[in-house]
Formats: sequence, C-alpha cells, structure tokens
Amino acid sequence: MFDDQSFSLPADRLLCHVDGVFALEAMAEAERAAPWAAFAGKRPEAFDGRLLRMAEHSVTDDALRITAQETRFSAYIATRDADFSLRHPGVGRADPLGLTAAVLAVDGQLILTRRSLTAEQNPGGIYLVGGYAEPGSAGTVDLLGEAEREVAEELAVTDLLREEALAIGLAYDPVHCHPELFLLLPSASRAEDILQQAEEAQDRAEAAQLFACPLAQVIEGSSALSAAPWTWSFRKARQFLIDHQHRAGS
Repeated sequence: MFDDQSFSLPADRLLCHVDGVFALEAMAEAERAAPWAAFAGKRPEAFDGRLLRMAEHSVTDDALRITAQETRFSAYIATRDADFSLRHPGVGRADPLGLTAAVLAVDGQLILTRRSLTAEQNPGGIYLVGGYAEPGSAGTVDLLGEAEREVAEELAVTDLLREEALAIGLAYDPVHCHPELFLLLPSASRAEDILQQAEEAQDRAEAAQLFACPLAQVIEGSSALSAAPWTWSFRKARQFLIDHQHRAGS
C-alpha cells in the first residue's frame, strides 16, 4: 500500500515499462487454485486473463513512471483478500493496476454509472468507468490507450480528446487490494449523445444505470448523487477532481 498521490499530469507523461512476469512465492502459489476455482464456479464467464501488475512507481513534476510486471487474474483473486498478508508476511500481492476514467462531456457534464446489482465488486454503487490495464505485447504500455479501451467498451465513446487528457491521482484500494490510477478524459460529444450511444456499448450490462451530472455538482456532492452508495473509486476520483481544480485555479 502507499499514500494517495494527487497530481495533474498530461496523459502522455504516463510512462509504463513492463519488466518480466510476476511469480507468486511457492506457498502462496499453492493457494491459487482453490480461490480461483471457487470464483470461477460462481462466475462461469470469468477469464484468467493477463493483467498489468504495478511493481514500482515514482511521481515527479513532469511524469508518473511505473515499472510493471505481467500477472494473471487468478493471481489477483488468490492475493486480494484482507488476510493474505497475515498468512504470507512479506509476500507480494498480484496488485493489478486499475484504471478509473472520469469522462467529461463537452457540455461540462461527467458521465456516471451505477454498477449492476450482480457486479462482483460494489454492486449498485455510484461509479465512473474503469477496469484493469493489460500488459500488451511490447515492453511499454500506453496507459491512456488502456483507459480509452475501457471507455470504448463501456460507453462506446471513441472521440476522447487525447491531447487534453490528464492523470489526476493514484491510490491504493484497501478493500479490493490493488492500485488505481485516475484519469480525467474530455470528450468532444455532449452528455446526451454519449448516454444515447452508450446503450449499444459492448459492456453496457456492467452498469445498471448511466447518467450525467455537471462536474461542479459532482465536486459539491450534489444530493442527486445520494440515490446509491458511493464506491471507493468514485470517492477518490471526486477528491482528485477537487484537488485538480484547486491546482488549476491557483
């Protein structure tokens, strides 16, 4: 785990290098099969895909630099429970890098979701858009490209303004045990149009509801957001957005 880190960095200053494959130590590896079998038994659609593990990171005034490793979803399932570190002191977790995308429409509205009631994490909670970064096939990973992929899959939005995109924070989810990178991604579309086209998105079923809220009201904690509990990632994103506005106005 690490302390929250708030920043406002152009997304092209996210520098991620993949250095090898993460291997669980022997005792932890022996535990992988049972939790994965239990998880997959409850969710037959589960796929043991390749994920990007954040091994090290550093933040400077001009860049976020990440050294990463390849891991698997099953390794994450095996190492994410709260008692893992008690059973295996000093053993590293799979720690896949999560991405939370705050998609800002051209009319100043933020695209929000309420997670499906059958979601494995935070069912029914207020959320943004997100997923896990994947390692790709080269030695470097375009983290903005990974966020764009998630947005395209969940919202069918493909007109994000890459030159205006910002990374606004990095935090560690203490419940689901993985690091999360937060990005502010402006779109050239209006919120109304985004919500309409999102109904045809590949992963539309991940959200029970899609809606938009003016960014100013999100920052103020509008009562319009009280209809459902806030997920951890939404709370963190909101704080990082507040921090970003303070920096932009100073």
